Amino acid sequence: MTGFRNVRDMADAAAAGQASSCSLRKVPSQASVAGWWADLSMAAGNPVPNYYASSPLVAATLDGVKGVFHGDNKTPAGKFLTEIMLVTPTAAMVGQYKLMDYLLYYPFVGLDDADPQVFDNTVTLPRYADGAGVMAMLVAAAPTIGGGQFTFDYINQDGVAKTSPIQFCGTTGASIASLITSQPATVAGLGPFLKLAGGDTGIRQVTGFTNLVLNGGLGTLVLVKPLAEHVIYEINTPSEKAFVSHFAGCPRIEDGAYLNFICSPAGSIAAGLLAGRLNFCWN
Repeated sequence: MTGFRNVRDMADAAAAGQASSCSLRKVPSQASVAGWWADLSMAAGNPVPNYYASSPLVAATLDGVKGVFHGDNKTPAGKFLTEIMLVTPTAAMVGQYKLMDYLLYYPFVGLDDADPQVFDNTVTLPRYADGAGVMAMLVAAAPTIGGGQFTFDYINQDGVAKTSPIQFCGTTGASIASLITSQPATVAGLGPFLKLAGGDTGIRQVTGFTNLVLNGGLGTLVLVKPLAEHVIYEINTPSEKAFVSHFAGCPRIEDGAYLNFICSPAGSIAAGLLAGRLNFCWN
């Protein structure tokens, strides 16, 4: 089993050159609303923006090299995230951040289509194949009008087919890159991820989508594995989290992982700036 037995093992690995660091610099052009989660994978900068542009309703994966760069594959060694540093000069970008492994996405889901939409799952989860801990989020690919409701059909972590509870979209329109079901201070504002049926802890695949109340626009349904959380408290001050000294254990980074962030900002992220650094180590 790969991993580090103790802090000394990790320090020895780093001293032996088994460590790497990467930088990021995001400059979003999409407008957003305070507290409404936004997908920074679609923002310009480094890493390059992701547009979820592939065949409608057909499951697809993202190239890990085009996300936050964590280096090449390390199997049979295990790779771990050891530190995050984020900083912004933009008051609107103060807020919460989540680093995630983007696993699978279903593009161009019609939010103004009254008919059930069937997803193609020829491509399956490339990592976390059992679905445990895998969450879903609905990202606006085109502006919406708001007020929609929907359900989705999925296979849960145990391989059982389920239909989700009713999901509520924001009461007002969502701009591109906003997470449609996360508008704060509304029935939709329960966080960035879609609700699962009682007792379920993850998703292996999504098989269908049904609008109950039309919301307008287009969405991309994305399956992600949350890895780490972070907060920027104020502008122009680097916010650092060292997993070894601040928390027990380090998030594992799987080979091929596409890493990126979502954020719950203090205001509109349009024309904002986010910079940062991530450190990794392997055994």
